[in-house]
Amino acid sequence: MKIFVGNVDGADTTPEELAALFAPYGTVMSCAVMKQFAFVHMRENAGALRAIEALHGHELRPGRALVVEMSRPRPLNTWKIFVGNVSAACTSQELRSLFERRGRVIECDVVKGNWRSW
Repeated sequence: MKIFVGNVDGADTTPEELAALFAPYGTVMSCAVMKQFAFVHMRENAGALRAIEALHGHELRPGRALVVEMSRPRPLNTWKIFVGNVSAACTSQELRSLFERRGRVIECDVVKGNWRSW
C-alpha cells in the first residue's frame, strides 16, 4: 500500500529515517522523500492502516505535524503541468487564477527552491 506523507522537510529527512518511523507497523518496501512530502510503500494493508492512524499528526520535527494518509491517484483525464520561471513572489492562488481562465484546476502548488534537486 502506498502512503502519502505530507509536511516533510525534504532537506532534513532521509528515506531511512522514514522507514524506521514506519517499520513498527509493518514491512516497509520503499520510501521516497521529495521537498515537502514523501511516499512510503508498505507490504501489508493492515500495517499501513495502523501506521496512518498512529502517525497522522506525529511531529517528526518540532512544529511540523505530519499529514499521513493513503495515497490517492490523480483523477482520470487530468494532467500535471510544470511551469518554470515563476516569480518567487507568486502565490499558489495567483497561479491557480491564471490557469482557471482556461479550465478547472484540481491542484496548484508553487514549489520554492531548485526543482532539479527533487
